[in-house]
Amino acid sequence: MNEARLGPRAQVILMVALVVVLAVSLSLMAPDTFPTLRNAQSMMGQIAPLGILALCIGLTFLIGGIDLSVVAVANTAAITAALVGTALEPSLGGAGASAVGVLAALVIGLIAGSLNGYLVSTLRVHPIPITLGTMSVYMGISTGLTQGATVYGTGDLGALSVMAVAMMPLSFVIFLLLVVVFAVITMKTRLGFQMYSVGESAKVARFARLPVDRITMLVYCCSGTLAAVAGLLMFSSTNAANVSFAGSYLMQAILIAVVAGIDPYGGAGRMWMIIIGALAMQELQTGINLALGTWSGSSFAANFVWGVLLIAVLGLSKWMSTRKRRVRKETVEAELAPA
Repeated sequence: MNEARLGPRAQVILMVALVVVLAVSLSLMAPDTFPTLRNAQSMMGQIAPLGILALCIGLTFLIGGIDLSVVAVANTAAITAALVGTALEPSLGGAGASAVGVLAALVIGLIAGSLNGYLVSTLRVHPIPITLGTMSVYMGISTGLTQGATVYGTGDLGALSVMAVAMMPLSFVIFLLLVVVFAVITMKTRLGFQMYSVGESAKVARFARLPVDRITMLVYCCSGTLAAVAGLLMFSSTNAANVSFAGSYLMQAILIAVVAGIDPYGGAGRMWMIIIGALAMQELQTGINLALGTWSGSSFAANFVWGVLLIAVLGLSKWMSTRKRRVRKETVEAELAPA
């Protein structure tokens, strides 16, 4: 896989340096709280669902799409797990009912992703209006099921957030494993090569007889299922689900994917950089919390910062993408020019 598709190595070095600088700065600002194992585990627990949602965005970015319905799918899956679990608890017991609830939530995520993929590949309309529409549909279904109220589960999924593996929360380990799986798929398999090709130019990919619609369908199915996993992790940490939970996660997930170097216009990026991007964003969130303290408007200020950062990074990404295409065009023209 060449650098043109993976993106510049300088961006990897820059992001790793940013994570280190932020960690050192925050350690100096709060030496008693930030550089502790407890704080690290807390941050990893918060990164897990957000990072998985960023993985959804990153995968769809790679084929030149986007999935704006991921948070709505996550909440719908969590609500499904809660309702199914509590309904079956008297007959199956807590563990059995929760297992069925998890399965039902994953099926809901797969169905939601399949619908997104079918609409995007069949209608051939830009994924933004498609997934905005399905986001409203999923939110409407969740609101209808719960009447907008918070629903609670059996409490048996709490182990996903409480259990630790090698001093890391199990939820964070799940996030790491998913990133590794999709990093290998995108960089080492034929399917991954085809995803990059579709993202570079769907029109050229069709001329090359690549199964563009099938690849699009598959990517959105993965996005929906991963969003359901993120919803289950959020649900496991609070044993509660609501259609309005994680309202700011969509913007943060998009920001993580862009900061991680995945081209929003498709065809370039490294999936494993989602981990670095998520770490950087979580450190920024911690810095904002430390700077604003107990100020009542801190959440609004944080949203303002995310919005400004997203616009700035998208602008920079657009400039870099345009410059890269111009350089490649000039290189091809120079090679084809008569001597």
